[in-house]
Amino acid sequence: MDKNRLWIIGSALMMVLVVALGWVVGIQPQLAAISTANDQRVSVEQTNTGHRASLAKLKEDFKGIDGLDQQLASLNKSVPSGTNAPDYVDQLDALAIANQVTLKGLTIADAEAYTPVAPVAPAVPAAEAGSPAPSPAPTATPTPTAAPGSPPVTNAGITAANFASLSVQITVSGTYSNVLKFVNGLQTGARLFLVTGLTTTAATGSSAPGGTAAPQPAAAPGNDGLVDGSISGLIYSIVAAPDPLAATGK
Repeated sequence: MDKNRLWIIGSALMMVLVVALGWVVGIQPQLAAISTANDQRVSVEQTNTGHRASLAKLKEDFKGIDGLDQQLASLNKSVPSGTNAPDYVDQLDALAIANQVTLKGLTIADAEAYTPVAPVAPAVPAAEAGSPAPSPAPTATPTPTAAPGSPPVTNAGITAANFASLSVQITVSGTYSNVLKFVNGLQTGARLFLVTGLTTTAATGSSAPGGTAAPQPAAAPGNDGLVDGSISGLIYSIVAAPDPLAATGK
């Protein structure tokens, strides 16, 4: 084998080696980098598509933010955070003036933890004729239940830890119809009010000269006489969660 043939074979081997090294060192890493970049681009495009969908939904939801703010403001007036007693007294004064009654007395008790309404106990079927009478069950402590036909509405988010009730006693004086309008205003007003009792008696009137009570004109059938109305009920408030720093004493 002459020297020229050996040089040709050596040159060919060198070219093959250069091509192989170029593929391993230069081309193959670049192709891998391009493949990785394509995979990352597809992943980013998918993420951006999800973000665009979320942004579109947020924009759509934001269109109703004003209505939600109004609803929240109404709910805050209905059941405020804290007793908010001064504002409630102002509401009662305005309601009394609007219905032409005199607010004679108001008592608001301390807040008490909310007690959820117990579910209605199922009715026990009557024993069929001829069947032996069941043995008497041990007497259990009665639990408060809702009136028949009005199943209680419960919410797991309302507990004794975050909800409180305050007993309210209101005394007003005015015509019978106006007292009833006042009670209706209590039930439909801005502050949530549950009427638990209502009594009316003939108005006593003011004292006449000599220390005797001035007689009130008797109300003929169908007439609207003056009465003193005593209304008892409950208002509610949200109990704010304690500050973690205050709870730990730091």
